[in-house]
Amino acid sequence: MLSTIDLHGCSQSEAKVKLDHFLKGTSILVKEVTVIHGYSSSILLNYVRKKYSHPRIERKILTLNKGETVFILK
Repeated sequence: MLSTIDLHGCSQSEAKVKLDHFLKGTSILVKEVTVIHGYSSSILLNYVRKKYSHPRIERKILTLNKGETVFILK
């Protein structure tokens, strides 16, 4: 299963809270999450791709769309 979360308009701290809450509440059956963060501001893009971590994230896929990142979950 896969799921999507949109972080447009969030600050870095708001994005962390939303991602933590989302991943904590996501079913164990969900194995892929597309995170839409946009690309016009590099703050969220860099945060999601390089700095954010969570125990459920096995790896991150940087797609050809610079405005999204895919998390593969454990």
